[in-house]
Amino acid sequence: MGMDQTMSDFDHLQYQATVLLELNHILQTKKIPNAFLFSGSENTGRKQAAYLFAKGCNCLSGMDLACNHCTSCRKIDAKSHPDILCLTLQQGKKSISISQIREMGVTLSSRPNEARFRMVLILTADLMNRQAQNALLKMLEEPPERTFFILVAHKVSFLLPTIASRCRKIRFKPLTDTVIEQHLIQHFNVDNPLAHIASRTADADLKRAMMYVNQDTEQREVDWIKRRLWLLDTLASMIRTKPARGISNGLMLSQRLSRDPDLMPYTMAILTTFFRDLMIFKFDPKKIVNLDFFDTFADINQRVPSHNFLEWIKMLYETEKRVTANSTLRLTLDRFFLKIVTNKGTGVYG
Repeated sequence: MGMDQTMSDFDHLQYQATVLLELNHILQTKKIPNAFLFSGSENTGRKQAAYLFAKGCNCLSGMDLACNHCTSCRKIDAKSHPDILCLTLQQGKKSISISQIREMGVTLSSRPNEARFRMVLILTADLMNRQAQNALLKMLEEPPERTFFILVAHKVSFLLPTIASRCRKIRFKPLTDTVIEQHLIQHFNVDNPLAHIASRTADADLKRAMMYVNQDTEQREVDWIKRRLWLLDTLASMIRTKPARGISNGLMLSQRLSRDPDLMPYTMAILTTFFRDLMIFKFDPKKIVNLDFFDTFADINQRVPSHNFLEWIKMLYETEKRVTANSTLRLTLDRFFLKIVTNKGTGVYG
C-alpha cells in the first residue's frame, strides 16, 4: 500500500471531535466569525476541517455540517468553487509574500460569485513575512462582505499578536505518539524501535513519520534513516571532542547542512530530539527518543555540565526562528554550532 493511499485512509478528523462540535455549534448559531486561527501540528486535519466548515456554510441541504451531495458541496470537494480560495506557500519560496496577499485582496474587492459565505484559507500562515502580515491585518480590520478567513498555523508565535487577537482560535490536538507508532508498525511493518523513534521525532505529524521510515515517494532520494544516524553521530562527536577540534567539526557540519536547505525542517526535528534527549537524560533516561544512542547521552552527561543543555535548547529555538525568517542559512548554523562548542563547560574530552 502506497503512502498516498494510506494517508487518505487515515481519517485525522476522527481525533478532532471537540473541534467538530465547536464548528458545528458556530454553524447552528449562524454567527460566522470574520477570521479563524486553526493551530496545531501538521497533518492533524486542519485543512480538511476548513473545507468541511466551508461546505457547512454553503450547503444547500440545510444539514448541520454538510450533505456532500448538493452542487455547492460537490464544487468545494472538487476544488472548483469560485468563492473558496486557498493561498499557500509558492514552490521554491520560504515565505508568503506581500504580493500574494495583495493579489488576493484584488479578488476580494468584488462580491462573492455564488457562495453565501466566501472562504479564504491561508495555509502555513505562520510563514507570511512581516509585510504580508501587515497587509493581511488591514483586511482583517475591514473584512470584505460575506467573507471569512481561516489561518492555518503551526508556529502561532510567528504571527503578529494583532492578527491572532482578531481570530477565533481553534486548537487541533496532535496525534499521539502511540497512534503514529502503531500505524507505522501495522501498515508499513516498521520495526518497533524505529517506529518509536520516528513517531516521536515527527512532532505528531503522521506524514513526516512516514518520511522518517523512508515511505515518502516524493523523498525517496533521501535515506532519512541513514541521515539521522549520521547527524546524531556527528553532533555527539562535535560535543565530545576538544573545543578547538569541535569548532572545526561544527563549521564543517554547518557547511554540509547548508547545502540542503530544503531538508532543514527535518534536520531541525532531529536536532530537537538530540538536544531534548541530552536535557532529560539525567532525570529520566528511559524517556529519551533516540534510545539507540543511550550510551552516547550517558557519556555526554558525564562530560558536560547539565545546565548547559537548557541553554542549548534555547539557542536551538532561536536558530529555528532565524532559519524560518530567511536569515542566511550558513551563517545561522555557524553561529549555533560555534556557541555549542564554546559553551561546554570544563568537561573531559577525548
